[in-house]
Amino acid sequence: MESSYMKNHFTIIYEQREEFANVLKDFKDKEWERPQDDKWSFGETYYHLYLMIRLFRQLNKSYLPISKPIATIRSGKPYNIKSDDIFTEYKEKHNKPMKAPFVLVPPKNIKEKISFKWLVNELDIETRYLEKMLSNISDNVAGHIRYPDPIAHYPNLIQCINILGIHEKQHFLLCKKYYNLH
Repeated sequence: MESSYMKNHFTIIYEQREEFANVLKDFKDKEWERPQDDKWSFGETYYHLYLMIRLFRQLNKSYLPISKPIATIRSGKPYNIKSDDIFTEYKEKHNKPMKAPFVLVPPKNIKEKISFKWLVNELDIETRYLEKMLSNISDNVAGHIRYPDPIAHYPNLIQCINILGIHEKQHFLLCKKYYNLH
C-alpha cells in the first residue's frame, strides 16, 4: 500500500476485529441472538459493517477514476489524516445515536440466509478488496480525494478509512455494552 496513513488505518481495523473475535468466542452459536428486542445481534452488527465496507468499495469503483485526476492536481497542498469521531459528535448534538441509512440496515431474516462464519469471512474479503483497490494511491493524492458527506465534514479518502475504523469500534463498544461484556 502506497499510503502509509491508509495502511495504518486498515491495520487498526484488522486489530479491532481480532480483539473482538476473541470476545465472540464465548458466544459460539449465539451470534444471532439479540441482547434486547430493539438492539442488533452480533450477526446483524457484522452484516451492517459488511454492507458499509461493500457500499464504500462499490462507490469508489466509479468515484475514484473521476476524483483521482482532480486530487493529483491538488496533491501539493496540506490535508488531514484523521477524522473526528462523528458518531459521538452526532450523539452529543442530537441526544440519540445516528441511524443507519436503509441500505445499511440488515434485513430481518438475514440469519436464515447466511452463517455468521461466512459473514465474518466476507467482511474480511470485502475489506481486502477495498484495500487492494486503494493500494496504488499515494498519501498526497488520497488526502485530496474528497467525499460529499457533510455529516462527516467532507472527509478525504484517508479520513474515510479512519471513519470506517471508528464506526466499527463504535459498534463493537455498543455490543459490549448491550451484552454486558466488560
